[in-house]
Amino acid sequence: MKIFLDGDKGKAICDRCGGIVDTTFQRRDVPFSDGSGLVRNLLVGVCDSCDAVVSIPAQSTPAIRRARKPAPDNLEANLPAVYVDLLDYAVYTIDEQASTDFRRLLLTYFVHRDASDPRSVRRLRKAHDEALARYPEPRGVPRRRLSLKVPPRVSLALRQLEEDTELNTTELIKSVVCEIQDAVLERPQPAVIQALRTLSAVAG
Repeated sequence: MKIFLDGDKGKAICDRCGGIVDTTFQRRDVPFSDGSGLVRNLLVGVCDSCDAVVSIPAQSTPAIRRARKPAPDNLEANLPAVYVDLLDYAVYTIDEQASTDFRRLLLTYFVHRDASDPRSVRRLRKAHDEALARYPEPRGVPRRRLSLKVPPRVSLALRQLEEDTELNTTELIKSVVCEIQDAVLERPQPAVIQALRTLSAVAG
């Protein structure tokens, strides 16, 4: 695949001019055809005759996808405080310098892993039973609200796991936290921890 630079020349079909025209690659702010927004500073092929944008090189596609990225969804759960403590302790164990913002990446890593594994339904149901046994919930147990913004595809994966496991959001989050407890704190899985440390380093 050819990588184009500002000022490179090319050819493309221009509807305004009615044929194949010479083009020059330039950076422009390009609006979406449906008027929903625009992509700033995008490298495009511009007609040398009428100055219209007539082509978009493949290297500009990721910028368009980023600009069209949908707003994140809210993930909310009102949990016994011990689950948030466990989540934060797992974050600290993975990377002592990571902030609590890494909670979101840690949870979504395990949700994605579960959503990709057909065996996870049985595992998550078992984890829910274990969660209730490990951490009983008598009346008045301290609780904390977990509120995270997650990509729509993670939210979709959660909805699918809820349907498959017949657990609601709060129950499913408890199950996932117990999986994290086992994989990071109780019976550390070196490959998982290394992957999460790399993720933490990249996320900053």
